[in-house]
Amino acid sequence: MKQLLYYIIVIVTCTLTACHGGQPRTATPTGDTLTMSHAQYLTLIEHEDYTEAQIHSPWDRGKLLQTVKVPLNPPRRGTLDTSMSESYPSGEVKGASRALFFTTTHSNLIEELGCINAIAGICETEYIANQRLLQAIAEGKIQEMGSAMTPDRERIANLSPDLILLSPYENASTYGNLEALGIPIIQCADYMETSALGRAEWIRFYGRLFGKGREADSLFLAIEAEYHALQALTDSIAEGDRPSVLFDTRNGSAWYVPGGRSTMARLIADAGGRYIFDDNNKSGSVPLSFETVLSRGQQADVWLIRYNNGHTRMTRPDLGRVYEPYTLFKAYREGSVYGCNSAELIFYEETPFHPERLLRDYIHILHPELMPDDTLRYFHKL
Repeated sequence: MKQLLYYIIVIVTCTLTACHGGQPRTATPTGDTLTMSHAQYLTLIEHEDYTEAQIHSPWDRGKLLQTVKVPLNPPRRGTLDTSMSESYPSGEVKGASRALFFTTTHSNLIEELGCINAIAGICETEYIANQRLLQAIAEGKIQEMGSAMTPDRERIANLSPDLILLSPYENASTYGNLEALGIPIIQCADYMETSALGRAEWIRFYGRLFGKGREADSLFLAIEAEYHALQALTDSIAEGDRPSVLFDTRNGSAWYVPGGRSTMARLIADAGGRYIFDDNNKSGSVPLSFETVLSRGQQADVWLIRYNNGHTRMTRPDLGRVYEPYTLFKAYREGSVYGCNSAELIFYEETPFHPERLLRDYIHILHPELMPDDTLRYFHKL
């Protein structure tokens, strides 16, 4: 019955969206502000011949990180109008035919939007699992650009991209002196959104950067409809019937867990689960001691582990051999441990902008009775 409801919601949501022609707009004297249903740190204003993107600071309420103007019909090549700002917080992007991506997440999205030829370079390509991107790198069509944390200015200058897309950090006043190269820098603050759909909604901005605004809007609306339909399956699950969930393993001396305001915590709630650190007020990763995690998570019903192990999948005995105290957890003893090997799956590349796919996995794990005919996309039982 709930599966039938899911398909009905998907059809109705998509139909309503089509009838209204996409997201609503708010008319202003200078343009139409598109209604962002979930994103907190992005505003899109459409003018007659360009789209203005306002990227808000996740760390300083009311402050803008930058304003970017993207012409509706950009020429093939171009640069930022540097007269508008000395440090590139604002400006006009006049073309984006060749871009450098500091994250595999954004390059994967642009490939999905059909703009693989616009990807000139990618940092940290060792984390790529997308076969089309790997093939383009092997053929020399996309250049490997080294570490995102220590960018090579000379190599970037030689690449001469139209844009650099990178993730901003709090109190970062410079990006390895990249500003001096005169290449427009787009600050991709989507990773700071506190809801999965909030981050995914940035698809609409990135699509416009590469001349795929209409396609990006359609893609997001489909993602949103699917997510809401899946979420509806778990809305009526009582608190006592929601399995408790533990994430990942220790790394060195610390065990990094998602904060209680993170997209992962929100996904678990939407999947009908209860995240054991949901009372934490952080949106990023939180380092904890093993003893703290054991105290809170020893009786967790389900343990979700994301790992990188080449093309060899981890087993539960493997986990116990890595660190014997892991066997103290109830989920380990009862065989409720699920792993995702990011080395063989497009997990970190795909899930930030396709949270509906990850939500489906989580529902399948936490409430398999709601997904009897589904198979897991990312996770496997250890």
